[in-house]
Amino acid sequence: MYDPKFRLALLISLIVFVGSLIHAVYTYMLGDRGLNIEDYITGIALVGSSIIGGVLFVVISVKFITFEKHKTTGFEATFRDETGTGFNFPVSLSKFLPEIIAPPLGADMHPLESELIGFLNGYRKWPYRLEFESDDRTTLYEHAMKQWEAMKTLPNCTSMHRIAALAQDLALVYAYKEKRIKHPVSQFWKRDTVSYSRACIEHGGYSALILSTIPTFRKLGKDKKSNQRLRRALLTAIRYRDNPTSIPANCDPLARDIYESLHKANQKSKIKKGEEKVFSPSEEEIKVFDKEVYSYFQAVIRDAELNPADISEKSDGVYLGDGYIAISIKELVQKFSLVMSPQTRSVFELWELNGEAQPSWSYFMKALQNFGGFTDKWDDVTSASGLFNLKINDINFNNMLFTFVDQTEMPDLRNALDSMPKFSGMIELQQDKETLLTELKRKAEAVNTMLSSSS
Repeated sequence: MYDPKFRLALLISLIVFVGSLIHAVYTYMLGDRGLNIEDYITGIALVGSSIIGGVLFVVISVKFITFEKHKTTGFEATFRDETGTGFNFPVSLSKFLPEIIAPPLGADMHPLESELIGFLNGYRKWPYRLEFESDDRTTLYEHAMKQWEAMKTLPNCTSMHRIAALAQDLALVYAYKEKRIKHPVSQFWKRDTVSYSRACIEHGGYSALILSTIPTFRKLGKDKKSNQRLRRALLTAIRYRDNPTSIPANCDPLARDIYESLHKANQKSKIKKGEEKVFSPSEEEIKVFDKEVYSYFQAVIRDAELNPADISEKSDGVYLGDGYIAISIKELVQKFSLVMSPQTRSVFELWELNGEAQPSWSYFMKALQNFGGFTDKWDDVTSASGLFNLKINDINFNNMLFTFVDQTEMPDLRNALDSMPKFSGMIELQQDKETLLTELKRKAEAVNTMLSSSS
């Protein structure tokens, strides 16, 4: 009852009442005309009824009248009875009814972008992180706009990408609970004391649901098919933003592209102008990384193109038999990055892979070595970097590593590999001049040692 609107209504009513009383006293009692009982009573009745009617109208308007039933939520449902007659009725979603405040207008802005910014305008004071959980005092509105601005700088960014950037954290609207301490009417000038607590754990499902209630979300495409495709891609990318392993395998490529872009924009927004990011994972982050490499190793190897009977330039590698695999580290890292957690991908800079050497490559080799899945030696040749340039059946493969699948450790994967056709081709190691000289010196020293020991 004592919210700011009600206090404002009381203040306006009080001012009107005092002003009307002064006017009545001056006109009918102290003015030139003197006191006229009939005019006095009529005036008092008129002014009094006007004041009472005005106060009641304001109170009723502020307190009781609501237009929520007339808002379109995107969830108008149709029920058909046994005769096929359709009955349209709105589904009640009062918790998620969007309050769109002053949406911006722009020729280069999608209508849904505009409405999302209008929705976020109502949460300019809503925290992005709670006080007792983080020192970050950024609001939900500020964070969303920062992600939006970063997304616009990415190449191949479309309106769907920008919409996802604005909508990805809408779950916080429901996950945080506002507690407001109100002041009595006698202290109407004081602002309410507001604090926030956690009502539940936020996740992409809430964000996707709230996005779906924005009116223009229903009209994204030019026709029914494209409209359904765009809506599904947006909801999938937002729903599984923090859980990539649950993204459906047959999802639209646009959904995967939006998912990738959301995290790329997030990484970009964290880097200040003129500042270079330092690659230095902590010990705890390396432990998490090693655990994920071990967890996803079998799935990644199963997904790789390793068939010895069909080797081409498009192959990821080749299964050589007896558990040994020659695989491109570029393709291996790419496949791991698709299933790793967003936090790990951010720490090890696995969002933008351009085929060039990455600082994370050495961490992958160490992680594989921890469970015997990596060897830096082949055909009595040791590589200092752990990688080899190979020529397999007259096809050149650069930056290849040799990994091993143990029968006792991973029997199902090993059996699946052994069921492939046997490799019958030839493998040639290609080495540069310096590496070749180093290898010759090493072998010469080994021969000298053998001869001296025999003599």
